[in-house]
Amino acid sequence: MSVGKEAVKLTGAAEFVRRIATPDPAVLAQLADPDEITIRILRGALAQFELVGVRRTTMEDIARRSDVGRATLYRRFPTKSMLVDAVVLAEVRRYLDGNALAHAQGTTVEERLVNGTMFGVQFLREHTLLTRLMAIEPETILPSLTVEAGAILDLAAAQTVALMRTELYGETPTTAAQERHLRTAGELFTRLTLSFILTPHTTIKFTSVNDVRAYVRDYLLPIITSSAQQH
Repeated sequence: MSVGKEAVKLTGAAEFVRRIATPDPAVLAQLADPDEITIRILRGALAQFELVGVRRTTMEDIARRSDVGRATLYRRFPTKSMLVDAVVLAEVRRYLDGNALAHAQGTTVEERLVNGTMFGVQFLREHTLLTRLMAIEPETILPSLTVEAGAILDLAAAQTVALMRTELYGETPTTAAQERHLRTAGELFTRLTLSFILTPHTTIKFTSVNDVRAYVRDYLLPIITSSAQQH
């Protein structure tokens, strides 16, 4: 199976994010209640991507690593693109579930932001596939995080805005000015996150909960609350 042309399609950030934002129902069906074989395939694909990257991985590689037959693999994931989408969606869900759990453990806006920020920093720093692709296959991921990052910015900022809207206003309807503030703050947060992904080197201390709390209190909370109070 040739992967060259298919892999090139994966570098189109807007198309890729569209597939993640509105997944193929067949992909969702595999993730809804995965059986033991599907779990093996997803884990095998992730491990293979971490080892050699997405471009150089073939479906045959994944079948061998997952210890399943090619026919079994193709019945569940007819194309490599579908399998890539499934792996990415599974990782996105893992992040969202972990982030939601981290936020839920806080009793104030500051605590929830501290918990969420700490989780996000650790998740990104320890995400093997993300760091591996940056090192061995930057052409696959860098366009999606730089010159073609518009789609990812929109998607991630929308999720951040929804979270901040709940934190600040609960069920109270927001005004147009408040929505503009939320969108601006959401985009700023997303751009900061992308910057930390692209350039891990930083003089900002994130080594302890107290470091993160100081960062949230001194820099993130003012972005959210100061303007919000004016509207």
